[in-house]
Amino acid sequence: MQVVNLPASIAELDTINTLIGDIVKEQSLIFKVQLIVEELLTNIANYAYSADESNKYLRFVCGYVYFDGKKSILLQLVYGGVAFDPFVEVKEPDVTQPIAEREIGGLGMHLIKEIATHYTYARLNDYNQVQIYLDVPPRDGAA
Repeated sequence: MQVVNLPASIAELDTINTLIGDIVKEQSLIFKVQLIVEELLTNIANYAYSADESNKYLRFVCGYVYFDGKKSILLQLVYGGVAFDPFVEVKEPDVTQPIAEREIGGLGMHLIKEIATHYTYARLNDYNQVQIYLDVPPRDGAA
């Protein structure tokens, strides 16, 4: 399990993507993990903190765990700012509408919900905590 503390800034995406590439061994999951983190980090950087807040930091955790008896990748993002549950408070987009007619917003969280095996949000000690789990596919030939 890798844990890093860094500024809650989209400028840190390259650092996080490098870390993901070092940790995640399944090629089929690297893009999915990076997509999830990019969406969450963008939302955190743009909306979690007030403009005058000086302590805009993020704890990023990534590694392998067993969840419900299955090997999984855990992503955890812990950050300050206002309390906000992105899984409940972000409006679901109407994906049945043509793209030109859809309201802006919500598609990133929709994709995270589609990709993730499990996701949670908690507010603990004035910090937002988002956890995402992705099942690791069995290796070819494995049962």
